[in-house]
Parts: sequence; C-alpha cells; structure tokens
Amino acid sequence: MNTQPCCFDVTCTCACGVQSSEFDRIIQTETRFAVTLDQLCRSNIGWFHDRTLTTTNTLACWELNTQSGVYLLWHKNDYCAMHDRIHMRSLYVGKGPIYRRLYDHWQNKDFSVEENVYWTYLEMPNRQAKYVEQLLLDLFRFPLNNAENTGQAMLCGHRLQTEVD
Repeated sequence: MNTQPCCFDVTCTCACGVQSSEFDRIIQTETRFAVTLDQLCRSNIGWFHDRTLTTTNTLACWELNTQSGVYLLWHKNDYCAMHDRIHMRSLYVGKGPIYRRLYDHWQNKDFSVEENVYWTYLEMPNRQAKYVEQLLLDLFRFPLNNAENTGQAMLCGHRLQTEVD
C-alpha cells in the first residue's frame, strides 16, 4: 500500500496508506483480531484466467480445498513507474470457503476485460471474516460488490512482478 498520488488511473488516488491506517485503527479499537489491511492484501497471492481464455479450471492447482476466511480479488492494471511496481486494483471482497467461492466467481462472473484475476486471502473463523468483510465494504468501493458496499475509497496496492507471477 502506498500514499503516493495517482499512478495512471484517474479513479484511483493510490492513497492506500491512509485507508490502511484507518482500517487498522478501527479493527484494533473495535476487536481483538490480529489482522491488518496489509496482511489481507498480501497473503496467499494466486490467480486464475477468465473462463473465456481457457476451459480448464486452474484453481485446482492451488490446493485451496480446506481454507476459509476473507479474500480479495484484484486486477493487475499495469506497471507503475512511480512505484517501480505492478499496480493492483481491488475488484471484490468476500468470505467463506476460499476454493468454492473462487470457483463460483470463475464460473459465473465475466472477467473478460481483466483476463487474469488475482486473489489474496487470509484464513480466519467465519465470525471474524464477517466483521472484516463488512469493515472493508464500509471503507472501500469494490466494483464487483453490490450489497452493502458503501465505501468510497479505492483499494490499490503495488507488487513486484515476482509476487504476482
């Protein structure tokens, strides 16, 4: 996450550090969860291709059958020279059994514009996942979330190419 000004996308302020501190402050004040926004955005990175590019479900390669918690879907926008990193923009936040939820997204959502969808997830009990998911929806605008998504800030991150390969 970074507090730098906009890289190249006019809808993204790339002021993620500001929102990160707000998320971290709220969760620390309201709960005893040992969770930070940085952990949510950087843990267990993986990817899948849109189903229009391949008929093979590549999710089985990731061994996600028993994991459950909060996950984020990301779009790799482009290389950002300002940060010397790949710019990632969040698309969706969800909770539950990771494999089943990602498979449902691959099967039912149109990611043909993004082509490759990246995810991060953090394992946690369902009760905590509900809280974390709602806090993210309250703070950030996720383009593919419809219900209860009142947040206004764009959640972005910057990754080394090796982190997303």
